[in-house]
Amino acid sequence: MNLDPNQIEMWKKFLPQSTIEYLLNPTSETLGQSLDGIATAICWPLLKLRVIEKAKLEQFAKEIQKKNQQIPLENRDSSKIGLAIKAIEEARYQLNEDDIRKLYVNLISSTVDNRKNNMVSPRLASVVSQFSPNEAELLKIIYEQRGNQLPLGYLTVRSTKSSNIRIVSGYLCSSDNGNFFSNKDTSIDILNSLGIIELYTDQWLAFDTYMKQYKIMENILKQAVSMTVKDDEKFELNKCYLKLNSFGKSLCHCIFQ
Repeated sequence: MNLDPNQIEMWKKFLPQSTIEYLLNPTSETLGQSLDGIATAICWPLLKLRVIEKAKLEQFAKEIQKKNQQIPLENRDSSKIGLAIKAIEEARYQLNEDDIRKLYVNLISSTVDNRKNNMVSPRLASVVSQFSPNEAELLKIIYEQRGNQLPLGYLTVRSTKSSNIRIVSGYLCSSDNGNFFSNKDTSIDILNSLGIIELYTDQWLAFDTYMKQYKIMENILKQAVSMTVKDDEKFELNKCYLKLNSFGKSLCHCIFQ
């Protein structure tokens, strides 16, 4: 582990000598103490500015230590601790968001766990920093589906006499457990733009189970839009789906497990 000497010198203002020694000479046993100490040092200036709550910082440090203690000694690995520090630096601005903080705790733990840290890159922390709880919730839903994929669609009104098509709804999604949820358009766009998911708006999932879900989606959206169509028009569901790509799977494996 290579730490900036100037950074260590600055941390001496906030950390006990025992923690500084953990940072300079980390072992499998002291890795948790090192990281929770780093979290306290990095986040302390924001605490002084009242950007974060003291209770949330204390909880963050405790969660890091507890999660790292769950890693078997033989799997604790400090070779990528620099990336763990990067995750802590990114996390400090969202400690008050419980759902996002937990993602960072899991990511930090994954970074020092040799069963997972081959999947960890600097990009992971940067991507999580752009999540709101809405994106975190949707990503977890996708990750929990079979095949890490999710059927969705939006309602259109199609002319029977021309090629005119009007979009009259946002996306409606369906999960494996039979739940349907809407108002996810922004989160879908964000996850797609971050390179976590692949969104297919001109393809769909053809298995019978999914086709039944698409039919229910269409009926739900027809009722939701509360509108009638002209004689030469008809409602039509534009069937779509999305799925995690390889980067998204690696990310989810590091932040949800």
